[in-house]
Amino acid sequence: METELDYCKSILDLIPSAVALYTQDQRLLFCNRAFREHFGAEDGPLEGRHFLKVGRRYYYKISRFPEAAQHLQSDSTSQSDVYAGQQRIYHRLEWRGERLFLELIAPLASPTLPLQPEDNKESPEGMILSDKRMRSILETIRRISNFDSTVLITGESGTGKTMLARYIHSNSRRASAPFVTINCASIPENLIESELFGYVSGAFTGAGQKGKVGLVETANGGTLFLDEIGTLPLNLQSKFLQLVQEKSYLPVGGVKLKTADVRIISATNLDLSKQVEDGVFREDLYYRLRVIEFHMPPLRERTDALDPLIDHFLTYYNQKYQIAKTISIRARETLKRHSWNGNIRELQYVIERIMVTSLDGCIQPENIPPLQSTASEESERQGEEQSFDQSMEAFERKLLRRAYQKYGSSYKVAAALGISQTKASRLLRKYDIR
Repeated sequence: METELDYCKSILDLIPSAVALYTQDQRLLFCNRAFREHFGAEDGPLEGRHFLKVGRRYYYKISRFPEAAQHLQSDSTSQSDVYAGQQRIYHRLEWRGERLFLELIAPLASPTLPLQPEDNKESPEGMILSDKRMRSILETIRRISNFDSTVLITGESGTGKTMLARYIHSNSRRASAPFVTINCASIPENLIESELFGYVSGAFTGAGQKGKVGLVETANGGTLFLDEIGTLPLNLQSKFLQLVQEKSYLPVGGVKLKTADVRIISATNLDLSKQVEDGVFREDLYYRLRVIEFHMPPLRERTDALDPLIDHFLTYYNQKYQIAKTISIRARETLKRHSWNGNIRELQYVIERIMVTSLDGCIQPENIPPLQSTASEESERQGEEQSFDQSMEAFERKLLRRAYQKYGSSYKVAAALGISQTKASRLLRKYDIR
C-alpha cells in the first residue's frame, strides 16, 4: 500500500498544477513539487504544519482553503472558482476513516504557475521580476540592498525600467525615504538645471523671490531616479558628475555648495557607449553611473513572462473597474503570438482596452483589437501595396522612430528634422513612439 502511495506522490510531482492535501484540522498532509516551488515556505519541511505556516505570502493571496473547507463540511464534495487568472479547485475526500481536503491551483491556460517574489508588495514590480529571465536581477537587487552604489538600467521603451527603479528603492535601506523621478527628455534644456539643483533668489529674470528647492534636495535621504539620462545636456553633465562623485552641487545663481545624501539610479533606452563615442555623453560620468547595470530585455525575449503579465493585468483591471472577466485559451494564445514591440506598456494598454470594451465575461480572440504596430511594420517590411496616405504615414513613422531612437527627446528630434517641437511631440504621440 505504501509503495502505491509513493507512486501516486511521484506522479503528482510531475504535474505543473500545485496540489496540497490538508487534514480536517487544517494541517498539511502532503504537497507536490509545484506547490513547494511556487508557494511553499522555505524554512524546512512543510508536512505537518498548520495551513497558516505552510506558504509564502503570495500563497495566502490566492488560496481560499479555510472558506472552502468550511463549505465542504456539508454534503458538497467539491468547490471551484477563478482568481488572478488561475483555477482553484477544492475537494473533500474520505480516506481510512479520516476526512481530508484537496486543494489544486492551476493556471487557466499556462503550463506553469507564475512565480512571485516572496516579498511581493502587490505592485507591478513583482510581475516584472517573475520570470526566469529576470531572477538573476532579483537576486542581485537583494545582494545590493544595503549598498548605495549607482545603478544604470538599460532597455527599450516600455520594458519596465521605471518600475524596476522603484523596486530597487523599495528593497533598499532607503525605502522609507523619498523616491524622486525626473525625466530628462521631457524638460527643456534651459530649465533642467534649475529643476535638478534649484535656484536662489534673483538667480535670473523671473526667478521667485524665495528661490526654489530642486529635486536633488527633495530626494535627500532617498533615491533620485533620472529617466532618459542619455538626453542630459552635455554642459550639465559635469555638474551632475560632481553630485555623483562628491554628493555636492551648486544651485543656479548660488555661491555656496550644498550637499545631498541621495542614491542615484538612472535609465536609458539609448546606447550610452555609442553616445560616448559620438562625444555627446561624458565617459567619466558613464562609468560612474553604471557601477551596477541591469538590462531589461524586450518582452519578445521573455516568453515565459507573458502568462504572468496577462494574469496580473487581468486581476488589476478586474479590481480597478469592479468587473470579473477571464480570458480563453485561444485569446491568450493570440496575445502570446504578438511581438509586442511596445513591450509591457503596450501589453497593458491592449488588455485594458479589451477589458473595458468586450461584452463577454470571457475574453475571446474576436475581442482583441487589431494589433496595429505589428501589422504596419510587417506591411513596411513586405512592401505591400498601399495608398499614398498610407505610404506617407509609413515613411513618417519610420523617420520619427529612427530619430527618436538616436536622440531620445522631442526637442532634439524637432531640431534634427527641422520641425517645431510642438509638431514633433504631436507626431510622436500619434505613432506611439516613446
